[in-house]
Amino acid sequence: MPSTRCRRFGPFTVVLTAAAAALSASPAALAGQAPPMPEDEHVTSRPIHRAVRTAGPIVIDGVLDEESWASAPVVDEFVQVDPEEGQPASERTEARILYDTEALYIGVRLHDRGRVQSRLGRRDMGLLDSDWLGVVIDSYHDHRTGFVFDVNPAGVQRDAIKAVTGQGSEGDDNSWDAVWEVETTVDDGGWTAEYRIPFSQIRFSEDAEQVWGILLERLIGRRGEYSTTTFVPRTEQGGIPTYGHLLGVEDIAQGNTLELLPYVVARNERIDPRGNPFRSDAESFGSGGLDLRWRASSTLTLNATVNPDFGQVEVDPAVINLSTYEVFFQERRPFFVEGSEIFDFGRNTSGGQMFYSRRIGRAPQLRAPGDADAPDGTTILGAAKFTGKTGGWSLGLIEAVTAEETARFFPTPGGAPGDFTVEPLSNYLVARARRDLRQGQSAVGFMFTSANRRLTSPEAEAALRSGAFSGGIDFRHEFGNRAWVVQGTAAWSHIRGSSDALVRVQRAGNHFFQRPDAEHLGVETDLSSMTGHSVGVSLARQAGTHWRGSVAVAETSPDYEVNDLGFQTRTDRRDAQANLTYVETRPGSVLRNYGVTLTNRVEHNFDWERIQGFSGLNANFRTLGFWSGGLFVARFHDSYDDRATRGGPLMERPARWQGTFNLGTDSRKALSFGLNLNGAIDDYDGWSRGGGLNVSYRSDRWNISTGPAFSRSFVDAQYLTTLSGTGNAATFGSDYIFAPLEQTSVSFNTRLNVTFTPRLSLETFLQPFISTGDFGPPAELVAPKSYAFVARPDLEGAGPDPDFNFRSLRGNAVLRWEWRPGSTLFLAWQQVRSDYARGIGDFDFGRDRGALFDAQPDNIFVFKVNYWLTP
Repeated sequence: MPSTRCRRFGPFTVVLTAAAAALSASPAALAGQAPPMPEDEHVTSRPIHRAVRTAGPIVIDGVLDEESWASAPVVDEFVQVDPEEGQPASERTEARILYDTEALYIGVRLHDRGRVQSRLGRRDMGLLDSDWLGVVIDSYHDHRTGFVFDVNPAGVQRDAIKAVTGQGSEGDDNSWDAVWEVETTVDDGGWTAEYRIPFSQIRFSEDAEQVWGILLERLIGRRGEYSTTTFVPRTEQGGIPTYGHLLGVEDIAQGNTLELLPYVVARNERIDPRGNPFRSDAESFGSGGLDLRWRASSTLTLNATVNPDFGQVEVDPAVINLSTYEVFFQERRPFFVEGSEIFDFGRNTSGGQMFYSRRIGRAPQLRAPGDADAPDGTTILGAAKFTGKTGGWSLGLIEAVTAEETARFFPTPGGAPGDFTVEPLSNYLVARARRDLRQGQSAVGFMFTSANRRLTSPEAEAALRSGAFSGGIDFRHEFGNRAWVVQGTAAWSHIRGSSDALVRVQRAGNHFFQRPDAEHLGVETDLSSMTGHSVGVSLARQAGTHWRGSVAVAETSPDYEVNDLGFQTRTDRRDAQANLTYVETRPGSVLRNYGVTLTNRVEHNFDWERIQGFSGLNANFRTLGFWSGGLFVARFHDSYDDRATRGGPLMERPARWQGTFNLGTDSRKALSFGLNLNGAIDDYDGWSRGGGLNVSYRSDRWNISTGPAFSRSFVDAQYLTTLSGTGNAATFGSDYIFAPLEQTSVSFNTRLNVTFTPRLSLETFLQPFISTGDFGPPAELVAPKSYAFVARPDLEGAGPDPDFNFRSLRGNAVLRWEWRPGSTLFLAWQQVRSDYARGIGDFDFGRDRGALFDAQPDNIFVFKVNYWLTP
């Protein structure tokens, strides 16, 4: 970029970057803002539990009849968090902890004078209304990571990694499946759980005498009662740093350091070729691969996969996207989901995510001419992930290689077929490091990503970047007894490629450098690289009896680009937001708790033109009967839209009122309901309204969740096209064509899960989806920064009719059988139907439903089996 453009980015950038550097570059300075608690004081301020070495073997059978159990100290002080905060648990719980050279043993007697409540479900099922016992172990003792081991009276296992993200929030990664044992028994006086957790499944220091964090949790389903061994009032910041301490574990080793998971896959596809001359309507394939886990030390682990297959993963829902922004889809592939918290970075900025794992194995980015046989996704040849902790640092590294993908096509009609490269051979790298300070109350971290492509064709060189890099630093500092937190991020990006590829980047929907009225932008045709930045900082009061709040500022330069391995929707923005929240955590006569938040936000581009701003109120509540609900109402103020004309001049963004409401009944009940409603109306008669209803029913072995969703909207001006070179001086020589649009969408999502045993289950998902768009007569934008249009009758019928009717049916069923510990068999069936019709536009449920089921289905059947080995 020319130096004049860089100077335009200066003042705001300098302030934020200096603040981030000052607060993050000096760990000693961070620690100095709040003196660290001495270790002895920190340990004694929390409950201390002791483990005892076993005197003999422990048989895991749900009966605590070995002599060693009698010699272990009893842990029985459980305090309620819900429903009677701070009161002793209503039922007595007695826990004991043992260990030997290979494993940790936990035996718990859960007394109950009422009916023990249980649900049968697959591993990692939701809590629902069942009783549960939970064990969370912070074996790193870093106050940021906990290994979760839950069980209910039916013996259903839940395991997860609970982690504090780089932004300070806690989340559970349920994709982590450890190999551990637990057995339960139920009798008239309650129930008993007996655990065996191998040391090979958790990570810890190499010290001879271990000090771990530990939390025991109990959930009594019929009362909605949640109690723990470490009580923290809701007015204070809780979580992993507040756990009790486990002492007495000495002279242990990590056990087996290598785990292998080879697998084979058989796949049968019965599809409609849709004119593809290279495909038949029935094809079968077979493949195999290997997953590997190697514990390089007691705190560092390498996960690797060769030729991975994710055929058992749920399909993405259908969407219709008429905006300029890419749709974000959730990552569901286990290899990338497990342990992903360490790679969390940049949530304080407005520049998006630096790492979006779905870029690895993405759909090919290039298209072959004519009818071609192109793959749906890119083959991952291999990937490795290295995670762990050492010397106070949390480390994460991902390296992946994806294959060159080609499409078969006919270069000339009737000639011999050829190959066209639709995705080049690519290498992806993500590196993350975070240093935790002051028992997890402060942290400073770094991140670096790179994507490198081997471009071997002129088409690939003209369209794709040869290299893309990003990096940054983030920090977090809690003070005032963890009631306050300041955090921030500073990131940069750098991309390289041909001048044609860089022009494509500048003209893309997240940049639009071609905007003719933007003084700070312009497309440069001779660039071979581009560098940008994104920074942000926030201050928040996160704990307190009633009042909480936050202030935040951020900016992202126009030339910041991370979409090669990250996810961003737009750049060229400067944002500021303030929140003020009032919470009440003490139960009243009707409500158990509630909160009300006032928010004001404003966004500008680098020309200081306001591109969005709103003032809103958000309220949420929970009743004594465990109903919950929320309300959001906001006024979006007049502003400008610098994306509506798709690279043309600014256009007015009408002010509007917008609101949402949701209500849910007691989810502990066998039958529960959820309702959500939303609506908006703008100052130019545009409107939207929609809603959804979800009904859930659960029995002891199966549960179903189903319900419709509906939306209708009308916009007075939906972008259609740009007519370039018309000589229209009022709009910089081009005509920007819009049309009114009335859109209707209906879907019906259904999930049915059946559990035959805790290790054998069936999960199904089905989504019929219909969306229609009825366009009005075309019109031309009269002037920049306006919302005025003049009719263009000469364009009616001049091109393809934009009216559409899209019908889709997506579903899958997965039978999962854990046929031995760590080894799983999958049988999966996936069906997709779709039909896209132009020139209709109106919504007719009977007609569109019929067209949906008349569409030719694509059926895919997958058989996959793996085998867990510990050589």
